[in-house]
Amino acid sequence: MTFLLALSGAIDWLLERIARTAGWLFFALVAVIVWDVITRKLGFQIPGFGSTPIQELEWHLHGALFLFWLGYAYVRNVHVRIDVFTANLSPRKAAWLEVGGIVAFAIPYTSVAIYFAFLFAQTSFIQNESSNAPNGLGYRWIIKSCLFFGLALLMASVVSVLCRNVVLLFGPKHLAERAVVRAAAR
Repeated sequence: MTFLLALSGAIDWLLERIARTAGWLFFALVAVIVWDVITRKLGFQIPGFGSTPIQELEWHLHGALFLFWLGYAYVRNVHVRIDVFTANLSPRKAAWLEVGGIVAFAIPYTSVAIYFAFLFAQTSFIQNESSNAPNGLGYRWIIKSCLFFGLALLMASVVSVLCRNVVLLFGPKHLAERAVVRAAAR
């Protein structure tokens, strides 16, 4: 059980580092949005580089930020969820509900999504896919690879939360208390 808590802690640490590093993309996103707004307002565009690639870059950066933060949001318990069912439950009952949801929904869905996201990115890479717009961005496989990696990070976070809840449910009291404390601190 100590191993499960250590594994959960290591995964959480890695997810936090990735999320904090990817957070720097936010500054790039703000700069791209500001550039887009200013150039549209002034009517100035870089010759041969209109607003289409800028707008595509905006959604690529939005997507990358979301995907690289998704797993971290889940382990921190700050993701969107309906707490109506768990608000008045004891930690053990909430853990049972979480484990049931992970086993029945999160692991199967994320496994299938990872598989197809990999094929999606692989096909894009092999075809050297680019934007359909004549002056759009190339290398579409980069953002499609972000989908694969973001889902892999989500799966890692699911494993972390599952480990923590298994310790809470089946571990000795002192480790179960640590698992509850870690879950509550998030």
